[in-house]
Amino acid sequence: MKKPIEALGAHTMEITATTLRNRLLNRVRLRHLHLFVKVADLHTVKRAAEAVGISQPTATQTLADLEHLLEVPLFLRHAHGMRLTAAGDLLLPLARRSLQLIDETATYAAAMAQGSRTVVRVAAISAAMGGALGRAIPDFARAYPDVLVQLQEADAARQAALVANGDVDCAICRAPAVLPEGWSFTPVWDDRFVVVAGPAHPLARKRSTSMAELLEATWLVTPASVAAREAFDALTAQASGKVNTCNVVTASATMVWRLLSQQPLVALVPRSMVERLIEVGQLVELPWPLQLPLGPIGILAPVGEAGQALNLFIGFITGPGTPPT
Repeated sequence: MKKPIEALGAHTMEITATTLRNRLLNRVRLRHLHLFVKVADLHTVKRAAEAVGISQPTATQTLADLEHLLEVPLFLRHAHGMRLTAAGDLLLPLARRSLQLIDETATYAAAMAQGSRTVVRVAAISAAMGGALGRAIPDFARAYPDVLVQLQEADAARQAALVANGDVDCAICRAPAVLPEGWSFTPVWDDRFVVVAGPAHPLARKRSTSMAELLEATWLVTPASVAAREAFDALTAQASGKVNTCNVVTASATMVWRLLSQQPLVALVPRSMVERLIEVGQLVELPWPLQLPLGPIGILAPVGEAGQALNLFIGFITGPGTPPT
């Protein structure tokens, strides 16, 4: 019969990190971690069991097995579902990371089986994804078919975490306020702020737009973590009254386009983020009297020796054939 689960920090003296490590290596399966994460996300064993594809009794037993292996309770059971304990809250990010490594292993193995020989992991801000990087990646993929590019979109805060954890080989971003130790930033593409609207917006048909007209418009704004929000706040600081804003806040180029095409809104965004939409006429760049400073987009990468895939990627992005903004 299994002994009762101890509270976090109340282990008996014989339970050591080495003992637990050996126990986990020998007895924990990926299904334990998968179920743990699903219960944390869905808050009930029943829904988690359905998501994992096992019966509820099996899920209940699997979760109990994991708690006994760890000798800490992971969840508090109550009438409305499951809530993480202090131990569960601490261990959940580690379980997510373990499953993420399985995903990466599957991705890499499948790519190697299909002919890729090496991998470069890249995180890019949305402005780069919608602009010059979006044009460069297909060219790089054609030029180096044996290199797998694992590309994800991430804002500056998320990129900082990815760099700190060693989860990316480089980042496509604007120059960070503080460079990570051992990393350098190389500017690649110039950029500028633009004010855009949908083709049907009344201001889209004008040859010039005054500040008064802009301040009277209804704005779609970006989150506070995005450079465009700081620029918007500086731009509208001169308004005598309240500036009208949409009740949606987004840094997604797709959502900017959808909202501006369906509602009479304007938005202040980096041109790189929406340049393709401007080129095909789905958004219109409004002529406006100000120029707000915006740093270039570049590549943040480790200083010194790098792997072959990263060297190829950096050379391609920063080389003379780099697509212009």
